[in-house]
Amino acid sequence: MTAPVSSADHGPQAVFLFDLIQDINVLRPIIRILAAETNLDLLFLVSDKLGRRDRTGVWTAEIDELASFVGARIKQFEDPLTAHLSTQGRLGLLFSASETDLVAHETNHQVFLAAPNSYVRITIQHGHECVGFRQNREQTIAHGDDIRFAADIVCGWGPVETMEHLCHSERPKYFELGPPMLLDRLLNKPKKARPPAVGLVCENLHSVRMRTTGEFQKTYLDTVQDFATSQAQLGRSIAVRPHPGGQFVVKNNVALPPNVTLANAAMYKTDLKQFAYGISAPSSVVIDLVVAGIPTAVWTDPDGIIDTSGYAGLTQVSTVEDWARFADEAVANPAHILARQAEFLSAHTLDISPEQVRDRLLQLVDGAISGITGRACGRRPARVLLVANGVVPTLHISFLKPLSGLVKAGQLETRIITEADVRALQGQSESEHDTPIADAIAGFSPDLAVFCRYSGSGAEEMVAHLRGANAPIVFHIDDDLLNVPADIGPKHVEHNRVERTSTIRYLLGHADLVYCSTPALKERFQAQGFNERLSVGEIYSSGEIVFPAEDRPVETIGFMGNDKAPELSELVPAIADILDRNPSLRFELFGSMTMPDDLLRFGERVRALPKVSDYDDFVRQFRQLRWDIGLAPLRGTPFNIVKADTKWVDYTSIGTAVIASRATVYDHCCAGGCGILVDGTDEWISSIQSLIDDTERRFALVSAAQAKLASTYTLDRLTNQVLEKFDEAAALAKAAVPVSCR
Repeated sequence: MTAPVSSADHGPQAVFLFDLIQDINVLRPIIRILAAETNLDLLFLVSDKLGRRDRTGVWTAEIDELASFVGARIKQFEDPLTAHLSTQGRLGLLFSASETDLVAHETNHQVFLAAPNSYVRITIQHGHECVGFRQNREQTIAHGDDIRFAADIVCGWGPVETMEHLCHSERPKYFELGPPMLLDRLLNKPKKARPPAVGLVCENLHSVRMRTTGEFQKTYLDTVQDFATSQAQLGRSIAVRPHPGGQFVVKNNVALPPNVTLANAAMYKTDLKQFAYGISAPSSVVIDLVVAGIPTAVWTDPDGIIDTSGYAGLTQVSTVEDWARFADEAVANPAHILARQAEFLSAHTLDISPEQVRDRLLQLVDGAISGITGRACGRRPARVLLVANGVVPTLHISFLKPLSGLVKAGQLETRIITEADVRALQGQSESEHDTPIADAIAGFSPDLAVFCRYSGSGAEEMVAHLRGANAPIVFHIDDDLLNVPADIGPKHVEHNRVERTSTIRYLLGHADLVYCSTPALKERFQAQGFNERLSVGEIYSSGEIVFPAEDRPVETIGFMGNDKAPELSELVPAIADILDRNPSLRFELFGSMTMPDDLLRFGERVRALPKVSDYDDFVRQFRQLRWDIGLAPLRGTPFNIVKADTKWVDYTSIGTAVIASRATVYDHCCAGGCGILVDGTDEWISSIQSLIDDTERRFALVSAAQAKLASTYTLDRLTNQVLEKFDEAAALAKAAVPVSCR
């Protein structure tokens, strides 16, 4: 066996896995861009299974042509070991367009699992409705909704909140790339315009959705043939495009009427503008048709069983009569059809420019390559294990958000273990010798672990395993969870269970570093006897200016919060007085609080928005509110006095002026004209009214607050702070290990 090539002798490479026919269509534009915009060495790893799937040899020829065009090397592989040997001794990026833990994607999944740590593994979403990303009902019935990836980075077409079936544990890996097919616009030469001649019908008959909830293959095929016959009577022709992978019409030798031609070229070599319209069963080819700007209709079965919700808003057809009407309208009056399609693309964030997709791709590649070339050959990105009761706001604010840039750049891997995960793992143990929790952690092999506000079971076992693996441990805490008062509501009973407080005490005493949210909280724990390894940062949360300050009339005041019923109750007299004085003013609540009975007399002028559990949805909905004045009351209880100033950050980010309780955490952030501090009903009333009467003062207050937000509460600053805490924990962990054990 020849010695592996040293990565010191060769630069980084981009390796592309080809196993399914669809991989070619998805990866080709990415390859073309990287060939044009980077100096990466390109390698195509082609599975022997692809050759067997490609009966005609068309797609093998496409790979050969592409490799010749971009100067890539091609290697065949039979199994993950063969693929591993082709990458051994090098570093770079490993791309796949069909990588999940499903059997259909097993080849590329196994290659990813076997890949050297010197590669950043990148999975690309391969369709509008795609397993593991955003599934239709039939995909979920067939494959479930717990799809996992071996990738380090998972690239999708749209914002992560639209990826309804992306598991929470996979979400930290997510990178919003956009549809790769848009890149073809930058690569293909414009074709001469010509009048569209025929309509295009696309078949996707091998799809799971055509077989899972009913046998729709015959129904669709009969409709195609009847439609072709009806068009022949009018002297018209149509083209039928088989799915590039399924090729149902071709493989089954389906007899088609004489006025039907096959359009079987690769999509990237097909000028869709030559067609007067397109009709397809639900499939990602619908997006190709819509993006190309031709009138498009989606077929649904007559009984409406097949899930077409992913294409809601587009024209739908079912019967032959529907098809014929659509074809006539698409030719005679396409404007309103195209308008609906533009709205569809906008609603699904698919109307981005190809330049934006290219820039995102190059940003991803630049970040991933800089992460691996900046350290010794073979080093993988650092891995951080996040243990939390759930994917709670604290986890998002303190770690997922500040670390997201490093994760997207391939410089860091994170994995979340929730309390529910721990309970499930404990349930798998059949004897005292089983260690499913430790095994799960060992499978990730973290370089550092963060227990974020964790109070569930299994902490001692997890800490013991992490200690044995020399992984530093951070306990992050943002409330005095040893003394949760009854006035927060029913949840205080659960918080005060002895099992939970015991976990908190254990982690306070055994973590290498206790990372407190505020100086006051650090002092609280010191007063309770936890004097060692306590640390605190300068800021708790970061913010960005979403809506700059505006000098505008005050129309709405709002109060956001959970577990703040006592504060709301004390505010009611002030709010009622202000609403009486200002008949056009509105008051809104956002969170778990209900509108007090004493304010219901104001009718539609008061509104309580329901609590939103998903953090991303919460942020999105909150930003849409754009309150003019935001209220931040906080009773001066021992529990409240150690809280952070998150509400000021959130209010300020959307251009909302802050009025907050005096002698609390808000004293610091509101200083310098960045908010108004009050105490008592009269001061609440006078302060709110002063901003209503003097819009210039409100504008100046928000402007000053946003200047402080932009200089002090930045994401970069919080990211650096988190990394400093990780380094601090690592140093403390190293110092605690006896010299003989190092």
